Amino acid sequence: MTTPESGTGTRVTIGACTFRRQDDLRKLLLSFADLKNASQSVIEILVVDNDVTPSAQSTVEAISSSLPWPCRYVHEPNPGIPQARNRMLDECGDSDFLLFVDDDETVDPNILDEHLRIQKTTGAHFVQGPCVMTVSDDKNRWWLDTTFFRQEKFPDGAARHESWTNNVLIDLAFRRASGVRFDARLRYAGGSDTVFFQDLVRAGGRGAFAAQAVVYERQPGSRLTWRWVLRRQFRYGVTRANTFILREPRYVAFGKCMLRAIAMELLGVGVMFTALYRGKRGLADGLALMARGSGVAMGYFGFRADEYARAQA
Repeated sequence: MTTPESGTGTRVTIGACTFRRQDDLRKLLLSFADLKNASQSVIEILVVDNDVTPSAQSTVEAISSSLPWPCRYVHEPNPGIPQARNRMLDECGDSDFLLFVDDDETVDPNILDEHLRIQKTTGAHFVQGPCVMTVSDDKNRWWLDTTFFRQEKFPDGAARHESWTNNVLIDLAFRRASGVRFDARLRYAGGSDTVFFQDLVRAGGRGAFAAQAVVYERQPGSRLTWRWVLRRQFRYGVTRANTFILREPRYVAFGKCMLRAIAMELLGVGVMFTALYRGKRGLADGLALMARGSGVAMGYFGFRADEYARAQA
């Protein structure tokens, strides 16, 4: 197995799993060119391609020579997002940290330094950073102010008890010692990353928030429709149900799912009334909560939201 080049600094793998997003992947890789490295870490960029054919290989190879860091391509044809994420873990060699980002993002130049700063000051076993949403057309900016896209903010260094792989630094020594991996049962469903970080916490891990370790994600016009955003919130609800069902006794999972579903439905109805003075933003916030609550309830009773069950052949 190839590992980052030898050096005296902290060894960091910056990884992204990808599936048929060559244009987005190209933008992500190019954003690494301006990455700051005040800590003088030994950096490797790693792309895990989850297509059945190595469709992203040419994109990675075309850009890798222009980057200041070694950039390696790995093909993981076994379909499923936890399969790709586990391959990422396996390919990190003896790196000290893995910085996970998504293939449809770009990174702020300070992202790595900020993640490592918070990790050093808090001793956290994973460090989550924020994702700043953007749009191409200003007329669609209102969507970003709604629950459909609005992200919760935390103070720098605040404790976190779960995270996602869109912008997170993982202490690989702790991960290896704990044996935690992404749950393969969620092959085509969302939530394997949520469960992964919950498992790290169950194993004694601690998380922290790095408020200045930013990634940027542009929302295309195809996502800025009522149909798309409502389906996404419903899938989020199903994902939350999965996190209970997979790790809790059935009766506990039932209680948690039903309480959460009912609370979100009631809150959503209440928020809907703010549309009288907030207009479509109030309507959006109410519908988002109700869609997510419905997803939690349906998820408990077996509804599957296989958002990653795309054609692999």
